[in-house]
Amino acid sequence: MAFKKIIPIMYLKDGNAYRTADCNDLINSLMTPVEIAVKYSENGADEIIINDLSYDDESHETAIGIIRQICKAVDTPVIAGGNVKRVKKKKKYLYAGASVAF
Repeated sequence: MAFKKIIPIMYLKDGNAYRTADCNDLINSLMTPVEIAVKYSENGADEIIINDLSYDDESHETAIGIIRQICKAVDTPVIAGGNVKRVKKKKKYLYAGASVAF
């Protein structure tokens, strides 16, 4: 039997969640990325993709902290990844609780 998955995506940059990678449109300016992920999970998402758009080590650590909070708050599997150049940084996504890192 064929079925479809509902997989919302959010782009994290500077502690905010955006709809697109160009970071022009916040998903919801009144909610944190963790609250948005909880809404996605409550409304039937099968997985949540989080694309980290960090640009330096400090912003990367901020994003890892947000991903960790999201993974603790939802039962939905989280797929996390982003603009990193070392395998060590991708491991941080898995240690934060993501089920898959890209």
